Amino acid sequence: MKKMLFLHTERCSGCLSCVTICSQRNEQMSAPSRARIHVDLKPFSGEYRPHLCLQCKDAPCAEACPVEAIQFNEELGYWDVDYKTCIGCKQCISACPLGVMFYDPIGEKVMKCHICQGDPACTRICPTQALIWGDAGDRANYLKRII
Repeated sequence: MKKMLFLHTERCSGCLSCVTICSQRNEQMSAPSRARIHVDLKPFSGEYRPHLCLQCKDAPCAEACPVEAIQFNEELGYWDVDYKTCIGCKQCISACPLGVMFYDPIGEKVMKCHICQGDPACTRICPTQALIWGDAGDRANYLKRII
């Protein structure tokens, strides 16, 4: 069965563990600006909202890419950027309706969540289970478990 990343924004505590592990795993450094997940922090209201690619079925980012550098990995169920093909035009960033395509000025590349190629580190570190890696067909069970 295919797996998917479940995002429960109401459970996010704003700890930024997901951001830290993401940048460490993918960029080999603890740098929030270089993570593929971002969290809006509103400490005075206690509201925190994680933002990451939800792997749209018909991905506008892939459609906008003039060189088809964003391809769907059928086996693992995620959209990935082929950096050998990407020309850095950033059209994918503009096309993303969720605002979860990012540009890394240090690495000079666009970035999006690629679910760590099928083993998302953020789900293992999230203390509140705001991020869960589970069977795609079992959505109702995950929602029940969280609520």
